[in-house]
Amino acid sequence: MIMKIFIHKIKNVLIAVGVLLIINSQPLSAQKTKEPHLDSLFLMMNSNPDKVIILGKELYKKYKGNPKMEISILTIIGSSYSVKKDYEKAIEYAFKTREISQKINDYPTQIQVAGFIGEKYHNLNIYSKAKYYADEAYELIEKHPLPKSLKFYKGNILFLKALIYRDELGCDFAKTYYNKALEVYIPAMKDREMLRFSIADIYNEIGGCYLEENKFENAKESFENSLKYAVNGDFALLNAESLAGLGRILYLQKNYAKAKQEFDKAILILKSNKVENANPDVYKYISENYYALNDIDNHTFYLNLYKQKTNTDISAKKKSVNQIIVKKTAEENSINGNSGKYWIIIILCILIALVLYQIFQTRSKIRKLKKQISEDEDSSTG
Repeated sequence: MIMKIFIHKIKNVLIAVGVLLIINSQPLSAQKTKEPHLDSLFLMMNSNPDKVIILGKELYKKYKGNPKMEISILTIIGSSYSVKKDYEKAIEYAFKTREISQKINDYPTQIQVAGFIGEKYHNLNIYSKAKYYADEAYELIEKHPLPKSLKFYKGNILFLKALIYRDELGCDFAKTYYNKALEVYIPAMKDREMLRFSIADIYNEIGGCYLEENKFENAKESFENSLKYAVNGDFALLNAESLAGLGRILYLQKNYAKAKQEFDKAILILKSNKVENANPDVYKYISENYYALNDIDNHTFYLNLYKQKTNTDISAKKKSVNQIIVKKTAEENSINGNSGKYWIIIILCILIALVLYQIFQTRSKIRKLKKQISEDEDSSTG
């Protein structure tokens, strides 16, 4: 049985978020200064997430009070934490964007934020939550049609839905959504160059689906399409994915020597660009190809690298999910605890009110009784 191609599993990084940012919306004044543009921060994430976080936080301070810019910058920071596998921090920043978006009456921003949160939950394989926020975003799109300049937001949500459905229902269902996303993205790319990132990513996803179905020619065409779109920018991770996908096709066709050539290109790109967050399965497939070539030393090296990176990723996800659950439980207990306190206060207030009412009633009765006694005494003496 052929294992799923790694392309699909590389979604620990924020590739799906791609343009869930208001890319190119940075004010002109910022572009004229030496401040980093959002595009450059986004493209730097895979190779240097720590630097992006530092620069992002500095930029955030400067744009405090500009909700849309705040959300875009926080989105980049949160996504950089995903690259670092600090998923709990990524979720924290996702909800910071949510908090800001709820204060402004701007539906495109709310769509952007709901999609971002959904993508973060998808990173953690919490599919019910991911679907909830993806559906929320899609419903907003249906109720409040997007302006032409922001139509690509619909592509973002369709892409996210495709990723979720692929995990839960498989490629047949997901491919429909991948293609729907491409139908939105490709025409919109003429106004937003950065969309080529998500287009290339989707073609890699589709290539992975065709590999699962042993449709090697279709898979090859998809990976090559990805390489055509992932140009004129820092697309190291996507290029490495595409090349590794082509290498995997050759491996499955038992052409191990040619497969090695493609895998070598992928590894060179990852190393030269210092991309640390490539999917662990890349190394597993390279290891398998070396085994087929009877190169046991390299087979062992890449197999150990695969195990190390897999364990790191699994541990990071488990830790983040556990911390999120603990935090959520604590919040619920706090809410329940506060709720209990409020009920006690309300009951005490009611009891005090009743006591005061009884005192008032008793005093009123005493006054009436005294008056009645006084009247009786007057009548008896008369």
